[in-house]
Amino acid sequence: MFFNEEENLKEEVVAEESTPEVESEVATAESKPAAKNTPHTSEPIGEKFLPDNFNPFARPVNPRFADRGPQEFEERVLQVKRVIKVTKGGRRFKFSALVVVGDKKGRVGYAIGKHIEVPEAIKKAVRQAKKNLVKVKIVGAADTIPHEAIGHKGAARVMLKPAAEGKGVIASDVVRAVVELAGYRNIYSKNLGTNNPNNVVIGTINALLQMRTADEIADLKKELPKRPTRENTEAKKEVAK
Repeated sequence: MFFNEEENLKEEVVAEESTPEVESEVATAESKPAAKNTPHTSEPIGEKFLPDNFNPFARPVNPRFADRGPQEFEERVLQVKRVIKVTKGGRRFKFSALVVVGDKKGRVGYAIGKHIEVPEAIKKAVRQAKKNLVKVKIVGAADTIPHEAIGHKGAARVMLKPAAEGKGVIASDVVRAVVELAGYRNIYSKNLGTNNPNNVVIGTINALLQMRTADEIADLKKELPKRPTRENTEAKKEVAK
């Protein structure tokens, strides 16, 4: 009697497993192709979608400046000093920054910016310097000046001389910043007066603005009145008689 009950239970289980739903699931599982064993790689998921120059530790970029290309002008901070203004309510502290900007293609400018914070003073000076750009002359394969000149500003006197290829920029830090950002690669210079950075920068730019190329000097000579000769003077006297 006990064995008959076990056999009946087995028959019921087999009958349940052989239902049409189970048979359809088994058929679909058998029809699917067997999954291939793919070797495990150390490449993390999603890395193939990242750019080559991706840096996870880089600071986020403002989307307004994301498409900005290389900067047209290069800037150098020559001097940062603290300025104190004494008022009735106390003393007010500000910072003054002297900045020179240039594109190394013949344009250079300078400005002084003041603010209660150093970064803001520098930004202010850079914006103003880009509005005060001047065009200078660069001649020859050596990228030098056409002739000697001396620039003046107050007690500052800056002498500039042309140099041959390979000599480099022989100048102080302030003059070097101005001439290099202007685009000169070979030049001699000498400070003949004070070393005040403000006056030295202005004196250097004043000397660069005095430059004239050979073609410009030839054009000026053509415009000058001709010197009177002896023959022309005698001819005028005869006509006057």
